[in-house]
Amino acid sequence: MRGLLMIGAVIAVATYGFGCSGDDASDPWTSSGSGGSSSSTGTAGGGATSSTSTSTSTSTSSGTGGSSNFSCASPDANWVFCEDFEQGGGDFDTWLAGSDFIGGPGTDDRGRVDLVTDHHQSGSYSAFMPASPDSGYQGASLDWYACDGAQASNCALQSFDQLYFRAWIRFADDHAYVHHFMNISGSQPDDYWYHGTAGCMPNGSLAMGTTVDHRTDTHESFFYTYYPGMNCDTNCGNYADVAAICAECANKGLPTCDQQQQCCWGNHYEAATPHYFPVGQWFCFEMMMKANTVGQTDGEMAYWVDGALVHEETSMMWRTSPTLALNRVRGQHYITSGDAESHSNQVWFDDVVVSTQPVGCN
Repeated sequence: MRGLLMIGAVIAVATYGFGCSGDDASDPWTSSGSGGSSSSTGTAGGGATSSTSTSTSTSTSSGTGGSSNFSCASPDANWVFCEDFEQGGGDFDTWLAGSDFIGGPGTDDRGRVDLVTDHHQSGSYSAFMPASPDSGYQGASLDWYACDGAQASNCALQSFDQLYFRAWIRFADDHAYVHHFMNISGSQPDDYWYHGTAGCMPNGSLAMGTTVDHRTDTHESFFYTYYPGMNCDTNCGNYADVAAICAECANKGLPTCDQQQQCCWGNHYEAATPHYFPVGQWFCFEMMMKANTVGQTDGEMAYWVDGALVHEETSMMWRTSPTLALNRVRGQHYITSGDAESHSNQVWFDDVVVSTQPVGCN
């Protein structure tokens, strides 16, 4: 085991991202949220429209949540995972073998992720993703699964309707870009493996998830998510093989092209007041996802920085199956060699917690 919540009122404008042809639907990076470059506007949590929508999100909590004086050695009872990167004496492979993280893209390459001592929020070590030139400037991902029993690949999974994911994060001074960032997602409890559903509209029973991303250079943050009835791009034939995407989605039983040929990339949800992740300093990040009640649009997603609410949505509909549940998180810094433009976008992570209740920054 290894640990924010504050909720107030926020008015959010939902804008929807279309079209990132760089995403590979077979890549595990893209299983539950990827793509998106150009944008349109639509109705939060609902089907496609062509008008700008504003949603008012209010909830009842009023503080950062969580409790102080907890640690991975003495965790809060609501924590289901805690990692401080202190085990293993700084040797990444030794640490990973004893961690509840189950690998992830790049974990076999120290030019993509390692343990270091130069920057750490607490203790002596943090996880560092150096995007080394020798590794093609690629990012990496640390993936946790809610295994029902021992942490192991292809495990049976526990099911949660709501999860909080907290991490301390530091971007390098010259950090500019990440394709996809922090993610909570889920599947059926007997379905461990990623499905690679980039470009496809979800059916509400295979998978669900949401990602917090940021824009290049400015680090302006936003939500990026897929859901049944989401806005899709009917003009993607201009940049993608739409027939191949439709066929691949149909093979997975997903309804993407049942009515027309189109590509479904993650829809963007942006706060009315822009928030920019800081660079060159540690900040406390926490995100939350709550699955909707089947048949209702009451799903929620929110994230906070240093204890302050940045953005919240309370009218989401991700699932139509009651057994589709949350069971994994990804501390990812997804960058491909082609995206990186020969620049090492570096990031550190420390003091990671997954919990069924708010964690906080203490």
